[in-house]
Amino acid sequence: MWVLWVLVVTAVLVGVVFLALGRGEGLPEQEPDDVIVDIPLERALDASDVAALRLPMALRGYRMAEVDEVLDRLAAELALRDARIRELEGGRPATPAESESIPNA
Repeated sequence: MWVLWVLVVTAVLVGVVFLALGRGEGLPEQEPDDVIVDIPLERALDASDVAALRLPMALRGYRMAEVDEVLDRLAAELALRDARIRELEGGRPATPAESESIPNA
């Protein structure tokens, strides 16, 4: 009787192993980790671009590199707009030192 139980347990374990290994088709294709954030590069960002922005989630939150890239771009464009507003309001134009502090987009 105990031989029958050993055979049944062995058959169940073999069945579980075959199910776990699959049918030999291999692993599914993985998406690349470097998801590109969809923001327009050919024009300045506007409020609708920022409102529509959805950053991809990582295992423990957002991907820092992508968030940093978007924030750098927003900071650069805001700095350029601030300089242009200051110039149009009759203030002084942006100095070269201020222009150098503006990060490249």
